[in-house]
Amino acid sequence: MGLATSDLEPDTPDTPALRPGTSNPGPRTSDLGPRLRPAVRVLPVALLLGWGADVLFWGHRPGLNAPLFTALILVALFFLARLEGVRPAWRNLWILAPLLFFATMVAVRANELLTALNLLAVVVLLTLVAAYALAGRLHRLGVMGYPLVTLRVALEATRRPAPAAAALVREGTRRRPVPSSSLRRAAPLLRGVVLAAPLLLIFTVLLSAADSIFSGYVEDGLDLLLPDGRPDLGEPLGHLTLILGMAWLMAGALLYALRRGAARRDAGDATGDELAAPVAPPLRIGFVEGATVLALVDALFVLFVWVQFAYLFSGQAAAAMHFEAYRDYARRGFFELLVVTVLCLGMILGLRWLTARRTPRQVYALNALGSLTVVLALVMLASALQRLMVWESVQYYISSPTRLYVRTFIVWLAMTYGWLLLTLWLRHDRFAVGACVAALGFLVTLNLLNPDADTARANLVRPGDLATRYAGLLSDDAVPVLAAGLDAVDGDAQRLLRADLAERLDDLQRAGPEDWRSLHLARWRARETLLALRAAGKID
Repeated sequence: MGLATSDLEPDTPDTPALRPGTSNPGPRTSDLGPRLRPAVRVLPVALLLGWGADVLFWGHRPGLNAPLFTALILVALFFLARLEGVRPAWRNLWILAPLLFFATMVAVRANELLTALNLLAVVVLLTLVAAYALAGRLHRLGVMGYPLVTLRVALEATRRPAPAAAALVREGTRRRPVPSSSLRRAAPLLRGVVLAAPLLLIFTVLLSAADSIFSGYVEDGLDLLLPDGRPDLGEPLGHLTLILGMAWLMAGALLYALRRGAARRDAGDATGDELAAPVAPPLRIGFVEGATVLALVDALFVLFVWVQFAYLFSGQAAAAMHFEAYRDYARRGFFELLVVTVLCLGMILGLRWLTARRTPRQVYALNALGSLTVVLALVMLASALQRLMVWESVQYYISSPTRLYVRTFIVWLAMTYGWLLLTLWLRHDRFAVGACVAALGFLVTLNLLNPDADTARANLVRPGDLATRYAGLLSDDAVPVLAAGLDAVDGDAQRLLRADLAERLDDLQRAGPEDWRSLHLARWRARETLLALRAAGKID
């Protein structure tokens, strides 16, 4: 369903001939072919979005600008769809809820890893919106479909603006009389120069930054062109690069979304969705091979699970081992068990994809073996969780956000396994959308739990200087909890915590008041909390 250059050519009846001696002020939207009209509308909107990205993000930290820009993209998409007479695909718009949630959490959570995950989720969900907000059935997308859709939208966003802009330039020059044959021959060259100018500018800046010798030649050339001195173009070029780069990507994604929506509209919502088409395996293995793999893996897992019930879950290992040996026993196997369960999930999905099943009995046998594998994997997840809890019970354990990440991951991975168990017997084509919801649920849970605040709360109840040893590494999300627990510690721990909070306030004050585009709830709460502590004389 790609939009080729020929797709953007106006239809012949829509290109009226010019009589000698007459002129045309240029193409009007109503005079253009149905495949060219979206480009006329999209390109100006994309330039506005590029300018909006520059205004919101240039020189500003992530904050309120993230949800604002996300909302602008959605408004632009549905506004253009309305102009094109394309209705939203209502069954897919549930994806807007997590998109707006993660964009908002960029302005709420200060944890750097969580912020990076939120931004990544926003980008991935925007690609799903581009592909499915106006057409298709998202719930039919397969496991491999999600990364393939993201890649497809990225490729379409990169390639679509060029033919759209070229077609508009060609249409504009076609509707104007060319006074001479020499100018007619020069017109394509001039159009090429206009299209190449921004690319040459961007590449020159990047190559100059990459090679100092090349940069020197560029500077010598500018000195020859501007002997009286040249202005500092670094910042203007940066702004121009951001505006044009973002406009380019926005134009491509919007054109792709509108193209899919128009195809759905013209087909009366009866068109198939090529993005949701199942990916054929590169090879097939027989039923015996697939069943043998599952049976042997299940046998190994049964032996391991028996050991867990006999020693770990029963408490025999704790009773038989010295405390330090038991602690190392619990800590050692935790990460390996997580890796095994993740690989096991991939193995079940891969075998279900590759194994040929010719009779209902073969389908039943593979589902039964896969279900046994799921049950055994859930037991191993329980073992991993218990090992984590044993390690956390150590007297000198220092909590970190990683602990919460892992706990939350185990819970959502177990739910994914439960969904896999259902889809093995009921609707196997619905596993992918459930796995997508589980991945979103994992990130939603982390945002709601606030890992840094939880870490501060857990460490403050530990004895001695454990309460403050990790506090300096936590983000501003933890400041309200640290301030509230200041009186709960004493001695050196309290002195260190006071010094850390005072230093945080000094850093915030040196940064100065935040611009409205960088407004951030965690940073604002941290500043207000620390100012109250200083006013009360609790920190210097």
